[in-house]
Amino acid sequence: MTPKIAPITSNMEKKTAYQIQMERFKRAKAGGFQLEAIFILYALIEDRLSAFLFHAGITNATREKITRNGKVRPHLDSELTVLSAKQPNIRNVSAKIKLIKELLAWSMNYTVNEPARNYKDALCKQINRTAGRDQMIETLIRIEGWCASRNELVHALLNKKVEDQEKILQDLVHEGEACNRSLQNFVKSFKVRTTLRKQFNIQ
Repeated sequence: MTPKIAPITSNMEKKTAYQIQMERFKRAKAGGFQLEAIFILYALIEDRLSAFLFHAGITNATREKITRNGKVRPHLDSELTVLSAKQPNIRNVSAKIKLIKELLAWSMNYTVNEPARNYKDALCKQINRTAGRDQMIETLIRIEGWCASRNELVHALLNKKVEDQEKILQDLVHEGEACNRSLQNFVKSFKVRTTLRKQFNIQ
């Protein structure tokens, strides 16, 4: 039977969980447990991608589905082709990255109408003033490559001859850590003064 793990329900619990996993990551890295370090990095990256979509007002309160908010969803549907499916899936990392990449590319070409009263203008304005925006698409491409390498290595552990496996694992940890740091800084900057969810009553 698959064990049921209670979800985090408060910011304090989230902060505690993050601190615990960062300590585990540091111990794993220092102790040479590269696979555990990579596992934790993957979780950290996925969490930050989810956080961005949530604070941007794109996902609902559970962070598992695209919001149906009437002041938001029409704007998203009109600009993002990845949402053309009847039930767009954003539960995996690759889907989240694809959505965020298209959103960032859109923001670079969209002209905000001031004052920014509708969701589309408010979202683009917030993205544009976020530190690291111009480098974020490159970071997301790096994360896609990192995830692909991680998956390839996991499948190769017992099925392929992997030369210098320990060096490959160490490089993956180093690259994943760099990508996570860049993503974390971007999301942290985006969250500053963000009122999108409150402004448009996104549940």
